[in-house]
Amino acid sequence: MVDPRPAGSDGAHPPAAAPGTPGHLRTAPEIRTDLGRRTQEILDAPRDGENPWAREREKAVVHECRYLMRLLAMRRRSDGEMRTRLARREVPADIAHEVMARIDRAGLIDDAAFARDWVAQRRALRSLGDEALRRELADRAVDPAVIDAALSTGQSDEETRCRELVRSRIDHRDRQRLRTDRDGNHRRRLSRRLDALLTRKGYPGSLAVHVISSELRDAADPAVR
Repeated sequence: MVDPRPAGSDGAHPPAAAPGTPGHLRTAPEIRTDLGRRTQEILDAPRDGENPWAREREKAVVHECRYLMRLLAMRRRSDGEMRTRLARREVPADIAHEVMARIDRAGLIDDAAFARDWVAQRRALRSLGDEALRRELADRAVDPAVIDAALSTGQSDEETRCRELVRSRIDHRDRQRLRTDRDGNHRRRLSRRLDALLTRKGYPGSLAVHVISSELRDAADPAVR
């Protein structure tokens, strides 16, 4: 739950996890609803003796919390991504610090979960290799140790994923041409195309050469279906 009141106003903060569910990350709509209710409480509170500067600062903090939650409603974000977004909006450092503290207290910052989700989705949707995934996560300011842990998860190793990708790009016509390719021209063209693909996807050069060679050999063998 994001508490828009300054830390220490009642001596305690609400738990980050939903009751009875340790570590549960609440959804953006849930957080947004609660933030709206608490914001209205602030707006309806008596103003006598209230510090105008503190009131304006609190409004700025709540405004930026709402902005980050709109981003989180679309997908998980790393701590570094959210800080970068605030910096691009030229949010003052003290406001940005308080905003990130409240988002953290709400349990919405979890770089390990973010990295695991990113790796799983990018492997499934784009068949990316580990090096490409490492670069993408580093660009989002994820700690190298967290990246290593995320890349170690998954149902198959990198060579298996690489082979599946190569096989998906060798169609029936390619197999027929490879089996009748006397001068090797089609094999060379196909090999270059597959090598360029694996380079874009972030697979190591040595692995690409090994996989392409063996998969083209199997594709040219009539006994292999």
